[in-house]
Amino acid sequence: MESKALKIYNNRLLVSDLIFDVLTSKKTVSDALALFPDDKNDINIKCAFDALMHREADEDIRKSTAGYKELQDDLLETIANILKENNTLPKNIVERYLKYHGDDIIYKKQKSILKDILQNLKRKINL
Repeated sequence: MESKALKIYNNRLLVSDLIFDVLTSKKTVSDALALFPDDKNDINIKCAFDALMHREADEDIRKSTAGYKELQDDLLETIANILKENNTLPKNIVERYLKYHGDDIIYKKQKSILKDILQNLKRKINL
């Protein structure tokens, strides 16, 4: 049986690789998002999902605003490098994404509303 710490590490490595694949045009954002692990307990993966989703959603801004594309890609690269080293994202990055994306849109299954609320609260307390 895989330990919890090893599973977290493997998920972070996968997410890091997915982000790098998008940044190097090996995968589309949609393809990468579809391959994200279903991990409700790691806020870092949720924030990486949100950051990658913004890359797709901000396509018009990336084209029209000077420097935005580079800034956004630099942030994604930073997130990928942090996850690759199995570290947690800085609190300011986590708070930024939670402020606008408190919902768990990354997760495919909903077992119970109460359990999801408790998991979300638990995750926020562990920042």
